[in-house]
Amino acid sequence: MNLELNEDQRLLFETVDQAVGRGYANGGRAGATGTELGWSDQVWQTLGELGLTGLTVSADHDGAGAGPVEVYASLEAMGKHAAAEPLLDGVFLPSWLIAGLGTDDQVKQLLPVLAAGGATIAVAHAEPGRPWGLAPTVTAAADGSLTGVKSPVRGADQADKFLVTAVDDAGETGVYLVEATAEGITRADGRAADWGHTSQVEFVGTPATRLGSAEADAAAALRSAFARARVAVTGEAIGLMETGLAMTVEYLKTRKQFGVPLATFQVLVHRAVDVYARVELARSMALWATAAVEAHDNGGEVDLAATADDAFVFVCDAATAVAEEIIQLHGGIGMTYESEVAHHAARLIAITESFGGVSSARRRAVASESLLRAPSALLNNADAVTA
Repeated sequence: MNLELNEDQRLLFETVDQAVGRGYANGGRAGATGTELGWSDQVWQTLGELGLTGLTVSADHDGAGAGPVEVYASLEAMGKHAAAEPLLDGVFLPSWLIAGLGTDDQVKQLLPVLAAGGATIAVAHAEPGRPWGLAPTVTAAADGSLTGVKSPVRGADQADKFLVTAVDDAGETGVYLVEATAEGITRADGRAADWGHTSQVEFVGTPATRLGSAEADAAAALRSAFARARVAVTGEAIGLMETGLAMTVEYLKTRKQFGVPLATFQVLVHRAVDVYARVELARSMALWATAAVEAHDNGGEVDLAATADDAFVFVCDAATAVAEEIIQLHGGIGMTYESEVAHHAARLIAITESFGGVSSARRRAVASESLLRAPSALLNNADAVTA
């Protein structure tokens, strides 16, 4: 199995890296998240011009119809700069849900707008104090109106629409499309641990339209979309870890203690080497999971949810360790808001809470049959056996 980007994918990575790097040259993530938008409008416009907002949308709906490897390459490049633009939360994730669940008319209406970069859609699934995997407590009345609370909802303050999970009168989970300006919405805005914008959104009799038909399997579409998102965000984590390590190595070479650079202390070099090993192991896992998603899309027998949970937990464990170590090796300066490495570490920790977080992924893995199967690094490995 080839886990390296091909020439076109490498070119995509370099293009996004250069474009985002120019926009984040001054101010970095602190500057971007400090704006009213919560991200850099200049970088967002550039991503749209490059076609990144249409990456996961099929060519039939004005997108690029790219696969999971292109998604990985783009998000790793954005992670290198701790970019705050809502490419995954506000475009990729809703595009997967709309394509998997929407009616023909909804798909034709919504996907071209996302592909053009003209809108973002916030996916509202998490609820206060409620495990990610349980059915929502937000209810959908017979007329489709929603009542209940969702929190946290990333990017809700700038979203044009919401995709809200709710249960109907029959107790079935559905996904409902809500205009951000609809009546009956109360929003309390705040910030996440990575300084990104997040909100608590309350719906009281809010007009909504069900995404897809009542007969569609919304729970399966949600599992698939969130699994793709968990794999995709590992790419961003790799970019964040790689740059965090580079910043730390440079700091050790230039910062002096007792009249000599910190890099002359062997124990600190050993710790930096351990971080490097963590990053490369995590990269291998992230690329393996990405290849597995691609094999699934090509008709391979891949358990998408289990693959995503395995990769997400492994990469997030590495992300936590790397975030702690790059702060430790920087000392107190690494904790300050003005330090760029602090924003890389904060975003790494925030990723571990994405899409239900590591705890939920571990609970699903323990409850699944994957623990009874012999691990295999090879996709579709016929030699894998059940214990």
